[in-house]
Amino acid sequence: MKKEENNNAIVSRDALFNLLDSIQGSHENFKPTKRFYIATGINCRRWAKLVRGEISITIDELKRLCHTLNVTFTAETFERQLKLFE
Repeated sequence: MKKEENNNAIVSRDALFNLLDSIQGSHENFKPTKRFYIATGINCRRWAKLVRGEISITIDELKRLCHTLNVTFTAETFERQLKLFE
């Protein structure tokens, strides 16, 4: 039996910021549009909480975010991003 992937696992805010930094230069410059919210399935209020660090993004949301931003989501890339903050 295959081990199921936990798509509801949470990811640190630093990893989210690092992803946005690699695309925009700075996560502070990233301004989501209505199309972005619809494509990712993350509403404006949840996005604000994610950016402020009040809640953590799930793996499923992160995959949709990467797909929307046209970024390849791989475990190796993501672990490399996490190591930047260690």
